[in-house]
Amino acid sequence: MRKPFFAVAFLLVCLFACAGIGVAQQASLGGVVPITSLGTRTPIPLPTLTPEGGQLIFSDAPEILNSSMNLPGAMYRDQVEGEFRIFYHHQNKTSESLNIGAAVTNTTEQSELLFAIGQGRGLSVFPDLAGQTALSEFLASHSAVTYLTTLSPGQTYWSVQSVPVNDTASAILQYALITVPAGAETTSLPLPLLQDLNPAPFNAVGEFVNEPALPAGFGYGAATVTTLAPEPQAPSDPTTISILAAPRPARGTFPHFDRFGSFTISTARGLQVLGVDTALSQAMPGEYEKGVDAVDGGITIYDVGNYGVLYNFHILVKNSVPDQRAPFGLLMWPSGGFGHYVMLTDGNLALSPFVKYTSAWWFDELTLEGLPTVIDLETSLPGGSFGPQRLLFDPGFDGQ
Repeated sequence: MRKPFFAVAFLLVCLFACAGIGVAQQASLGGVVPITSLGTRTPIPLPTLTPEGGQLIFSDAPEILNSSMNLPGAMYRDQVEGEFRIFYHHQNKTSESLNIGAAVTNTTEQSELLFAIGQGRGLSVFPDLAGQTALSEFLASHSAVTYLTTLSPGQTYWSVQSVPVNDTASAILQYALITVPAGAETTSLPLPLLQDLNPAPFNAVGEFVNEPALPAGFGYGAATVTTLAPEPQAPSDPTTISILAAPRPARGTFPHFDRFGSFTISTARGLQVLGVDTALSQAMPGEYEKGVDAVDGGITIYDVGNYGVLYNFHILVKNSVPDQRAPFGLLMWPSGGFGHYVMLTDGNLALSPFVKYTSAWWFDELTLEGLPTVIDLETSLPGGSFGPQRLLFDPGFDGQ
C-alpha cells in the first residue's frame, strides 16, 4: 500500500521541481539571467571615443580612513577652471563619525558664480551601494543647471556628508565657475548661457557636436578643490588642511570627465558585446587618459575603471528583418567581479540588483520596428563596484 503513495509523492516533487526550474529560467526586466544562458557573444568593433568636458578630480586614496591617520585631513587638492567634476569614494574605519566631502574655494581676486550640473551623494555600509546611489542621483540631476552661490574671493562652498563608523561616502559632483560682466545680474543668467553649460551632445544624425561657447562678456572662473575629512566645525580656509599620505597612486586630476562615441548594430549578427571600463590593453580608442597626481610630486596615474567618467553612447540598431516586429534586449555583464550598477537609456534610469560575474543584468528592452532604432545610453562604473561592464545587445531576447 505504501508504494503508490511514494510514487505519487515522487511525481509531485518532480512536477514542483520542474515548475521551479521554469520559473528560474524566466527572467523579468530589471532582473538577472545566467551568463551561460545567453549563447555566443560577437564582439562589436571598438568605437573611437571623444574625450570631452572639464577636469575630473579623482579622490580614492586613502580609500579607507582609520584611527591611525592624522585626522582631520585632506585626501586630495588641485586647481580647477570653468566646468569640472569631483569623484570621491572614502570609507570611515575610525571609531567615530567623520565628516567627508569636498570644498570649492575661490582663490582668485574676483567674485564667481558657482553652478551645479548634477550632484549625487551616497552613504552605506556597503561601498557598492553607496556608489550606486551617488551615480543614480547624479544622472537624475545631470540635465539641469542650478545656481548655488556667489563666491567672493577667499570664500568656500562646502559639500560634506556625516559618515557613521564603517560607512562609505561616495559622490559625483559637477560644477561650473562663471565670471560675469560688470553690472550683470548674478542670480539669473541668460538662457543661452545655461544651454551652453549643458548642450545636447549629438545632432540629428548622431554626430558629436558638443562645442559650448559662453556668451560675450561671460567667462570661466577658477578655484581650488579639496576633498577632505574636516573637523565638525568647518575651517575658514580648507586649502590649509594637511594632505594625508596615500598608500597607492589612486588620486589625481584628469583632463576630461566625459566620453562620447557612436556605433551601429545589425541584428543579423546576433548577440553582440562591447566592453566598457576594461583593462587598458582592451580599451576603446580614446577611452583612457593620463592623470596627474598634484599632491604626490606630479606623478602620472590612471583611473583604472574610469570611475567618475560618464560614457555617452549613441547607438543605431538596424533590424535585419525590417518587416517584422522583434524584441531586443539590453543587458550588462560585470565580467570582472560584482556590484550594483546604473544605466540611463533614452532618459530612463535603471538601478541593478546585486550582480556578479556569473550573471547579466537585463536593464532595458526595445521592440524593433521596420526603421532603424536609435538608443542614447549613458553609464559609468559606480564607486565600490567592479568592472569591466560588458554591454550586451541581444536580438530576440525576451527573458526566456
